[in-house]
Order: sequence, then structure tokens, then C-alpha cells
Amino acid sequence: MKLNTNEIDAIVKKYNKKNKYGISSEIFINNAKRYIKAIKEGRMICSIGSVSKSGMSRTIKFLEMTKSKTFSNETRHYLSNFYQFFDTLDYNPVKDSDYFRIGGCGMDMIFHTNYTIIHKLGRMGFIDKATTETLAQRTPAIV
Repeated sequence: MKLNTNEIDAIVKKYNKKNKYGISSEIFINNAKRYIKAIKEGRMICSIGSVSKSGMSRTIKFLEMTKSKTFSNETRHYLSNFYQFFDTLDYNPVKDSDYFRIGGCGMDMIFHTNYTIIHKLGRMGFIDKATTETLAQRTPAIV
């Protein structure tokens, strides 16, 4: 598949305009591929920080569980955050936090968030239509 570099460049340009420390298109592409791989492999976790009293919004963060070997050849598990990726996609960050606020009720907002991101990545050319439809249905585990 061919990536829609114009759309990626526009997203990166918008992010860089509002942030002191910018990113490159390559960083965005790597974050997108990492997100897709974590969803494919079932390693994505969503942490819900809080739900508003009205139930109309919640704070969330998406993390991936990764595995790595140490220098002494021990296997360790780590959680890696998708903060910059969500910020680049224009989600609303919670001040002094690594969470994002999403609004909405009456549906599974974690499902909706992943569904929206996967479809956006599909339109950008990261994944084909069949894979987009499959991954969009994979709601991350919620903690």
C-alpha cells in the first residue's frame, strides 16, 4: 500500500505548529505502525483515569505491553504510552497528565476511539481495507 504522505505531512505540520518540540513524518509513521502492531497482536491496553459525574466524558490513555531482554538476558515487560501519537492526531490532552479527554456517552468510547484511529490509519494507507475492518473491531483491554 502507498502511504498518503500529503495527509501525514499536514498532520505533522499542524502538530509542530502548536508544540515546542516537533516531530518528523517518520516519527509519526513509526508511531502509527507501532499502534497497528499492538492492536494486531492484542497487546494494547486502555487505562481509564476518570469518568465525569455526568458520564459525558472520560480520561483515557492507550498503552502497549512490550517485551525486552536486559543485558543479563532476563525478559522484562514494559508499558509504552501513545501520548505523542494521540496528541498528533489532535486528541484533547488533560493538563499535567498523560491522559486524554474523550467526550461521548451511550456507546463504548474505547471501542469508538480505536475504531476511529484505525479507520484514519487505513485512509492514510497504513493498512488495507480488510485489515482496517478487522482491527477496528478489536477493543483494547481496559484497566
